[in-house]
Amino acid sequence: MPVYYFDINDGRNERDEEGVYCADLQAAVLQAKKSLPTIAADEVPKDGERQAITVLVTDEDGKAVYLAALAFTGTWLIR
Repeated sequence: MPVYYFDINDGRNERDEEGVYCADLQAAVLQAKKSLPTIAADEVPKDGERQAITVLVTDEDGKAVYLAALAFTGTWLIR
């Protein structure tokens, strides 16, 4: 079973040094998609109204194979 690495960028880069065994690339993509809401729940912007969170999936050879992103945008309607 291949190992995939999930590097997170939420304003700072967090490199995945351990990796996760996934059955195939499709399973790794699903893992990346599922991880975004969990990460976002803890990373709500505290000083601003915009934030993007990305998960870069790389394979065992270090080749980037997928990028998932989630964006938060807030807009004040009153002032």
